Amino acid sequence: MIDEIFSNVFKRRSFILGLGKGVLLTGLLGRLIHLQIFNRDHYRTLSDKNRILMRLIAPPRGQIIDCTGRVLAMNQNVYRCLITPDPNMDIENTVSILQSLLKLNNYQENELKKQLFQQSKIASVVKERLTWNEMAALQLQFPDLPGLLIEKAQVRQYINPEILCHLVGYVAQASPKDLEDYHLEPIPGLRIGKNGLEKKFQTLLNGKPGMQRVEVNARRRIVRIIDHTMPKVGRDLHLTINLALQEKVAETLKQHRSAAAIVMDVETGAIKAMVSHPGYDSNLFVKGIQKDEWKNLLTHEDKPLTNKTITGQYSPGSTFKMVVALVALKEGLIDPKQHVHCPGHYDLGNHRFHCWTWKIGGHGTVNLEDSIAKSCDVYFYHVAMQLGALKISEMAIHLGFGELTGIDLLGEKKGLIPTPEWAKFRKGFFKQKGQAINMSIGQGVILSTPLQLARMMAMLVNGGKIIKPHLVESETSKPVKYIEGIEQSWLALMHQGMVGCVNQPGGTAYGARPPNPDEWSFGGKTGSTQVSRITMQQRHDGSYADLPYHLKDHALFVGFAPLEKPKHAISVIVEHGMSGGRVASPLGRDILMAARSLDV
Repeated sequence: MIDEIFSNVFKRRSFILGLGKGVLLTGLLGRLIHLQIFNRDHYRTLSDKNRILMRLIAPPRGQIIDCTGRVLAMNQNVYRCLITPDPNMDIENTVSILQSLLKLNNYQENELKKQLFQQSKIASVVKERLTWNEMAALQLQFPDLPGLLIEKAQVRQYINPEILCHLVGYVAQASPKDLEDYHLEPIPGLRIGKNGLEKKFQTLLNGKPGMQRVEVNARRRIVRIIDHTMPKVGRDLHLTINLALQEKVAETLKQHRSAAAIVMDVETGAIKAMVSHPGYDSNLFVKGIQKDEWKNLLTHEDKPLTNKTITGQYSPGSTFKMVVALVALKEGLIDPKQHVHCPGHYDLGNHRFHCWTWKIGGHGTVNLEDSIAKSCDVYFYHVAMQLGALKISEMAIHLGFGELTGIDLLGEKKGLIPTPEWAKFRKGFFKQKGQAINMSIGQGVILSTPLQLARMMAMLVNGGKIIKPHLVESETSKPVKYIEGIEQSWLALMHQGMVGCVNQPGGTAYGARPPNPDEWSFGGKTGSTQVSRITMQQRHDGSYADLPYHLKDHALFVGFAPLEKPKHAISVIVEHGMSGGRVASPLGRDILMAARSLDV
């Protein structure tokens, strides 16, 4: 009886346990079916997200090449170290290890910490241009550095950056705003143009990124590359610049603290050389410029970051006199052969305007050609009194002053030429005789850039054809328009006066004439512009020559060569160089001779 009772109990319990097991097994089987069959795609996707990564590959930038085929901006193959952020990563320890292995500077260390703390899904660049020793040290530490990757990459390298920085510009790390502006995807180490031609032609140079699908393990290491699409290389940019001439111009300007020069083809406006001195090493921005390096560039007295050729705005001084002569001829106010007496000064009311020859009693009697060659201020004072400031302004605008030239660089300044609209806030400006007198010698309110002066010179000697300065070969085109209302005979008079400036005794650039003028020579116009007011006492005792550097006059020269069928036009400015004739014109001679010897 007892045995029967125990047997029934055992059977009942066995049934309950079996039933429970059956329910559990059924539930487990159902769950497996749910996971493996019904939700298979969902969990496979989740698994692939952990196992497979999509990596964008930065496209190689197009090269920047001079007119002879020499590369100015290229791509250099390097090895770099990347690390992918992970929520479980000990960031401070990871950065500490990397700092000790790679000797990261403060900038690199801070940037790495910032990127890792942001927990971005994009790998962070730890360091580029790894040495073999650094790569070996990283390989030994791989187990302690999950997400670490060493790969081959390309970085921008600039040739002769100090003399090309203002033209070529530089690339630097892309900011979130850059990515938005250029509609780019975030790519580790992506750099975009920040200045110069690199920025102006960013879209053309950048190319199209590639794609790589890779399999990673639990420590985020790449196990294999599943597939990839190659990036599309950016287009090359071919320039009108001749690197050999650029080097010669830079070498010529180095004897002065701050200067700028441009060589332009008079027929097409193609820039053959354009140097702003001093420059800077644009490669600093590629690797990540240090705070102290950036501060030194920003605070440097001679402004190396400024492209003086297009943003420097200076009074043109006596280089502007041809503008005044042309408008006087157009208005029929002067006879080229008529003489004016220069006693060294011109009196207007109780104010005396001096000629630069006032100490020796002036130039005596001069005609139009003499006044350009010898740079007689008094001749142009007389002309200005008949013209007025408004007429001078109108001709200046016809010759390209007071407006952008349209050169293929960003940041160009347009200078200043007074117009009726500008004068609305300066009541009676155009009625003031003193304003016209100041403008007649390129002083007063007038401001111009070295590029505008070079363009003016080119148009004066190419028959009055309007040209557009440019640096990219694809922009070269033949001019189709001429300066409005200018006759060839008037341009011939300007030409003759500028020839005399260099080649006739008494010309302000006569001391800069070439060694064999019968074989080859050039023409031009000198200028010196005040940057501070000179008192009568300083004028009489000559003490203005002892002024501090930053208060001394600027020295200018605009010129052309050869004399027959001119090919090149130039402008040169030496900041605080004092004398256009003694300082700027010899530089112009050397630059034009270099262009000739190189057959640019």
